[in-house]
Amino acid sequence: MNIWLAYVSYPITTAVYLEKAFRKNHSVTTLGPQVTPEQLSQWGMSDLSLPISSQDIPTDYEPDLQALIQKESTPPDLFLWIESVHGFYPKNIDKLSCPSACYLIDSHLNFEWQKLWAKNFDFVFIAQQEYIDHFQAAGIQHVHWLPLGCDPEVHSVAPRSKIHQISFVGSPHKGFPRERFLQQISIQFPLFQTRAYLQEMASIFAESKIVFNKCVRNDLNMRVFETLASGSLLLTDDPGIASGQSELFVAGEDLVVYNEETLIPLIEYYLKNDSDRETIAQSGKIKALQAHAYAHRVEAMLEVIQRRTVTTPDGSQWRDRSLGKPDSYFLSENPWRGAILPSRPQRSFVIPVLDQSPASPYNISTLLHDLESIDGNVIVVFNSEKMAATFAKHPRVNLAVTLSQNVGVARAWNIGVHLSETPTVFILNADLHLRPKSIPVIERTLQRIEKAAVAGPQGSFFNFHASIDYQYFDQGALPRPLQVDAISGFFFAIKREHFVTNTLRFEDDYSPCYFEEWDLGLQCREKGLECWIAPTTDYDHEWSGTIKANKNVPYFDRRESIFDIHARNTKRFQQKWLERSKKLSNPQLLLSRYPTYLLNLAQEFEKQGNQKEAENLRQKALSLIDHFDRCLK
Repeated sequence: MNIWLAYVSYPITTAVYLEKAFRKNHSVTTLGPQVTPEQLSQWGMSDLSLPISSQDIPTDYEPDLQALIQKESTPPDLFLWIESVHGFYPKNIDKLSCPSACYLIDSHLNFEWQKLWAKNFDFVFIAQQEYIDHFQAAGIQHVHWLPLGCDPEVHSVAPRSKIHQISFVGSPHKGFPRERFLQQISIQFPLFQTRAYLQEMASIFAESKIVFNKCVRNDLNMRVFETLASGSLLLTDDPGIASGQSELFVAGEDLVVYNEETLIPLIEYYLKNDSDRETIAQSGKIKALQAHAYAHRVEAMLEVIQRRTVTTPDGSQWRDRSLGKPDSYFLSENPWRGAILPSRPQRSFVIPVLDQSPASPYNISTLLHDLESIDGNVIVVFNSEKMAATFAKHPRVNLAVTLSQNVGVARAWNIGVHLSETPTVFILNADLHLRPKSIPVIERTLQRIEKAAVAGPQGSFFNFHASIDYQYFDQGALPRPLQVDAISGFFFAIKREHFVTNTLRFEDDYSPCYFEEWDLGLQCREKGLECWIAPTTDYDHEWSGTIKANKNVPYFDRRESIFDIHARNTKRFQQKWLERSKKLSNPQLLLSRYPTYLLNLAQEFEKQGNQKEAENLRQKALSLIDHFDRCLK
């Protein structure tokens, strides 16, 4: 490709690494101004001795792209703007005949102007995964996560003698927590602290037993990848699940994560225990070089721009690549290619099984085949000894429980959840066909939203008093996550912590089936937790793969019709929650979020200029609220 790369020339900006990676396989023309000595002085970097080169097309800070292209004999195939020095904003990006893209790096500091600037581009790539939802909420749907990385030719230096106990290269950021942590370290340990760049910085990393990192504002910064590539132990803080750090690297396996209480003890331990320290450091180096070089990032970016894939890899996919699983993103010359290290499971799959789902094209056999390409512990609760005899020793089943009789869905879920040991637990129907991309979408929704306790691809707003749905969101109905009253039970994920502490529990009383999801939704509302739809279409499911074929359901030592079960559980559900709302003096507990959804939708229509539809939605919401008030009376 003929790529126009726009950034302010500055020898240590991220764009330099990306330019180098692009030039290996593409024709690159850089354009933009140069950083000035005055700017370097303002940043406290007057000591920067690296040369500042001119761009291929020198410009001012607001060049007219339309005018520049008219002067060129060969137009670009791609225009890529990379965040560098604030103030560099080319004009007439929309006049380009080629695709345009931007790479935004410091969303944790610059989101307010980034969300406006990003609207100029066909493709938006961001380094800070946490802000995907923020950009989408601002109306930018074509946004993709592309973490920062390392340059093996710069950061992966030959092993060095460890002349520094612990080092920090960078700015202490006066007044920020980083400064305080560095002061604590320096009191008890010989801390080597300096500013250095490129090869000099990499040498310091390689010569240090421990390299310290502290993010500024929950960001996944360059120092993480550069330190790992150097082969020294990275001691870093936890920027939160939304950052993606814990998806890419495992604490205690690839790097070490500290907090206020553990900082000093961890330094003491790893300075004394050379073998443990170097084992983790080498594991981190392999992961960084195998999947987190800028060449990998460039390839992932172009996969999206050239529409060979819908989006960039998610955390679990980057993780798989770092483990050496075959993938086109690997560099053929990568010296670490093929090194496979074990990964600690971060998710479990609980699957209740009664039969072979005779009314569905999918069953436990096909689902276990699907799970062969998805990491995680598989826990199967067999409600049939016959099915257990066939599948309990299946190679993809990590743990099997065999029950002599059908105990029902809710009890099977509870058994499976309490046998799991992972932070995230997926509940799967046996008649589900699963594709790998669906899993990280649901996980991201569940983990990024603090109060989310349940997430899945389908769900509804329900009318408690009438025991019907106000609105059900089927497969592919939503472009972005939405908080709802309940999530459908054939495929969803939970945060296990809420269940092992007995904050939440699947209600046994509804066994063998029906109303478990609505009950869980009300439990979440009672505890201040939330249910969220995670928009993915990477699965197939036909409703009632077992019930359609069994009008009478076996349950303990009896059989009941599905109609009798539904009628009985309707009464139980109504009675339980009416009594509970009265006991808690909280009638609002039974109010659906549907009116709130309609009012929010009305605001969107209003912004689009559709006043009539906005008013209709408002009236509908107010009518529902009025109806609810009458039900309470």
